[in-house]
Amino acid sequence: MATKSFTSEFKFNKKSGFKLANAIENSRKVEHTINKSVSTIVKKEDINNIMDRFFGRV
Repeated sequence: MATKSFTSEFKFNKKSGFKLANAIENSRKVEHTINKSVSTIVKKEDINNIMDRFFGRV
């Protein structure tokens, strides 16, 4: 069962809490930029066409 293995594999206690807080404080900020033009698509048909091309179903 996925739930059982998740709860047994990932114990969150005081020690792991401190490690998580330390990792967050010491992590560096990552900035991402998109170098391509972006357009808003709202028609379901257009979205389906794009997804079909993406998955090679055309």
